[in-house]
Amino acid sequence: MSDTAGRTGRPFGGYLRRHDHEADAELTSVGPGTPCGDYLRRFWQPVALSDQLGELPLAVRMLGEDLVLFRTKGGDAGLLERHCSHRGTSLEYGIVTEWGLRCCYHGWLYGTDGALLETPNHPGSRLAGQFYHPAYPLRETKGILFAYMGPPDSVPAFPEFDTCVEPGNDLVPFSLHYPCNWLQVLENTQDPVHSVFLHTRISGVQFAPSWGELPELDYVETPLGMMNVNMRRWKSSVWLRTTEVIFPNINQAGALYETGEQEKTLARISLTRWMRPCDDTGTAIIGWRHFNDRVDAGLGDRDQVGLGKIDFVGQTQARSYEEMQRVPGDFEAIASQRPIAIHALENLCASDKGVAMLRRLLRRQIRALRDGKTAAPPPYPDSGAISTFTQDTVREIPARDEAERDRELLRAVGAAGMRSLLDSAGRPPDERARLLDEALQHFSNAT
Repeated sequence: MSDTAGRTGRPFGGYLRRHDHEADAELTSVGPGTPCGDYLRRFWQPVALSDQLGELPLAVRMLGEDLVLFRTKGGDAGLLERHCSHRGTSLEYGIVTEWGLRCCYHGWLYGTDGALLETPNHPGSRLAGQFYHPAYPLRETKGILFAYMGPPDSVPAFPEFDTCVEPGNDLVPFSLHYPCNWLQVLENTQDPVHSVFLHTRISGVQFAPSWGELPELDYVETPLGMMNVNMRRWKSSVWLRTTEVIFPNINQAGALYETGEQEKTLARISLTRWMRPCDDTGTAIIGWRHFNDRVDAGLGDRDQVGLGKIDFVGQTQARSYEEMQRVPGDFEAIASQRPIAIHALENLCASDKGVAMLRRLLRRQIRALRDGKTAAPPPYPDSGAISTFTQDTVREIPARDEAERDRELLRAVGAAGMRSLLDSAGRPPDERARLLDEALQHFSNAT
């Protein structure tokens, strides 16, 4: 007889397994009118890369809605419901004009705000100037077009993260597609143990050998969401890495090619990315790859970043099926969990604490908004960059003579670093680094 997690309790018991488990709709359904979809719509979400928008309209599927993105000949961008309000013809076949987008079927012309500007098949109609086709506001920044799809009277401030305004930092926009639900893509960022196996022990070393060391872990809430705090022992050093989720669907990741060998403090990030749902079974990962002289040791490749591509292995479906089987990466591990991962069939263990915590916190946010108890998004400052928490710090700290004592040391380093990062939010980067140095100094001095 089977149980609720899909176990049969006997050898060769596949016949006994239940097949009627359903997806967790509260966290995975994103269409109009769903609790999760309403929650996600309260935030600015990426639509497409600026470079994708040329002379022709671009069909877009976003949060379960069919939309069309276009840029007028005057240079303004618009995002409209894809089907014309007259007879439903798709506006992806529309004609871009100086002021808007004209339907190919009968010539109705829409402005970027959805205003019906002309009805040439119906001269003298009062609709023009009074009728509005469904449209969403856009904001274009650093090579990405963002849309706000929530209540029009509650447009939030656009978030500007500290990591995205660092001097000497080259932000290269990219867009990838995953044929699965948005949540399982985001959950991967709060599962640092997968890097030990998927990226090192199973598929071979994809980044650096130090990623194969099992870390000591903690998971904490932040003012913006949550982060995992993972501490690895590598030779005579301790590597403290923090990786955050910014609610509802943003992840920042540290250096891809960090080795854990060279001392550093508060080295920042290689990726800022949104796991933006296309619908329940498709996700657009859109964001920026960061290039500077402080991360990735010069191993990144700017030319391999853009539409459908990123400069590290296992992130797209571009490889042959055989190669994907032999050297699987994030794409294979995440997308193969089913189009929508079925939580009732999982058997979570201690290393999945971050995944469970992420689901719990998101559920709390979704229910609070549904019940009218809180507003989303979080209160971003009216001006200035938002302090974030992803970073890498490496310290020369000799190992303790017993394995358990060394694990205790790692946990103490992680706790001190985590408190410093949270307490220093809002301070300038140099001061945050100084405070983190001070918080960890006594570990390096201890014998």
